[in-house]
Amino acid sequence: MDFSIKQKNVFKRIVIPVGVVVLLMVIAINVYNYAPTLVQTHTGLSRALSNISALGMFVSIWLGVYIAHPMAFFAGASMKERFVVSFSTPVIWSIKLLVGSSAIYSGGDLAFWVFYPLITGVVGATLLNMGISEIICRMIFSKRYPYSISVLTPSVFIIFLIGLIIVPLSLYKGGTVFFYIFVDCYTWLFS
Repeated sequence: MDFSIKQKNVFKRIVIPVGVVVLLMVIAINVYNYAPTLVQTHTGLSRALSNISALGMFVSIWLGVYIAHPMAFFAGASMKERFVVSFSTPVIWSIKLLVGSSAIYSGGDLAFWVFYPLITGVVGATLLNMGISEIICRMIFSKRYPYSISVLTPSVFIIFLIGLIIVPLSLYKGGTVFFYIFVDCYTWLFS
């Protein structure tokens, strides 16, 4: 008896999981940007839209792995494909931040912004969340089909561990320590 997950087509393994989370992010960002225009006429609606869309941005950018990764896992995506699916939304959002920064910075300055605390934080959070999601998906699958899949493999452990290291370091003292290191390095390199 075959206990492997039947691999679905690329559209179901990659495009749909990424598309769902990216669509949520795009809608949330646009609603968030539109909400302040309503403040003069509909203060309550403006505030409600801002809060709901901010939550949508947080869920899609920082927690979107918990939506996209299981969709890809149970569609039979390989570990590499699940990695791509998990990182698509954070990478798109990070590029959006870098494009916005390109109006002010260029060249080496802009390249250094890859280390901006929000970008490194979202990378760490994505790794941590992907590790957790991978473990949960493997546990669910191994309950359905005992002895079919190892819950904790070296690759899963490494992904989880790297995220577990980056997230607390980037959040230490409210993130100010990492931010000041970023600013000090930026000043040293580009002043």
